[in-house]
Amino acid sequence: MGERPRGWGSGVRWGLSEATANVDAMATAPPDRAPRALHPGAPRTVETARLRLRPPTTADAAFHHALHSDERLYQHAPWAVTTDRTANLVGLQTWVEGWETDGFGYWVAEDRGSGRPVGVVGVRPLAHGEDGVVNLYYRFAHESHGQGLGREAARAATAWAAEWLPGWRARAVARDDNPASGRTAASAGLVPGEPHVIPGDPVEAGPSRAWWLPRVRVVGASERSADPSLRDQMLDLWCAVNAAGGAVGFTRDTPREAVAVTLDDALAATDDELRTLAVLRDHTGLLLGFGWWIRSADGLFRHTATLKRLMVDPAVQGRNLGAVALAGMHAVARTLPGLEVCDLTYRSGLGLGRFYARMGWTEVGRVPRSLWLSADDRRDSVWMVRSVTGASVVAEGSL
Repeated sequence: MGERPRGWGSGVRWGLSEATANVDAMATAPPDRAPRALHPGAPRTVETARLRLRPPTTADAAFHHALHSDERLYQHAPWAVTTDRTANLVGLQTWVEGWETDGFGYWVAEDRGSGRPVGVVGVRPLAHGEDGVVNLYYRFAHESHGQGLGREAARAATAWAAEWLPGWRARAVARDDNPASGRTAASAGLVPGEPHVIPGDPVEAGPSRAWWLPRVRVVGASERSADPSLRDQMLDLWCAVNAAGGAVGFTRDTPREAVAVTLDDALAATDDELRTLAVLRDHTGLLLGFGWWIRSADGLFRHTATLKRLMVDPAVQGRNLGAVALAGMHAVARTLPGLEVCDLTYRSGLGLGRFYARMGWTEVGRVPRSLWLSADDRRDSVWMVRSVTGASVVAEGSL
């Protein structure tokens, strides 16, 4: 359910529906709120396997009205259906203006094959005093339900937010009696949090819950010193990844003691200048992943950095947190002075190439069967690169 947007008449509100998490879905940020400038490389459109996410225009008015006046989409919040065309047009205009003001907002989700709009998804700033919070919203047409499109779109939206809005906290609100909405939030990487009262909801509406997107943050020397438990948390996570078959330098049966030696060496070498540690934590502080950016002291390579040891807790596998962690590492990379090009190597055979390619990385070479996992298991070592902004990397071309 959303708070009534600024400038609307009384009684016009928006609500949750099947496969929808929405708080302040139509809320417009106060006019005196200073927008936070996006990096110029932030894409305005995003493509997934089946969808193209693009900014809305006033030409979307008919679809926007049909979507938000369909009572079938408001089974869990029937009081929030809006059938007034003028009100819906005003609401759409706030979305269009939000893109002009902030440079981001809710997208229209189109079918890539036909160009037909099938839903809306995205993140927008809240308007009622929670500075630094963006709302994740997703709502899809009734005829497109059951195809996983909301899940696909929400996953793309949270990965985009993790990379391009690192200073914001992303949150969705789902009613406890709407499990479909909660499942979509969970699949996009959000973690359930505290009960949340949506302003203006009727008392009899029942409880809703905030869902928070974990965030990637740099852990500097002072924080590492102040939190000696971080090392043990990282070791536990690393060993869990190994046991699950993850490719982070070891095999499944590597002793914990051997991993501890490598981790301790890596932490000792982390200097916050050439070696930067970043961690993925949820809203409670639980460690969900970590990785390093490593830069070279060689002046020829001062504009490059290598991504090392990126890993996510296998307990949250399949919940988009690998993409959120990598996107957050991209955001960290843009804070490193003078950085232009990133690279990484990965072990073949686990589908990692497809994952990195979806996140904007390009394969530039591989050494066939160069990794010895066992007497009958050899893997390729694969090298990939990405510009710090995600723009295409163009070779210089000479031989």
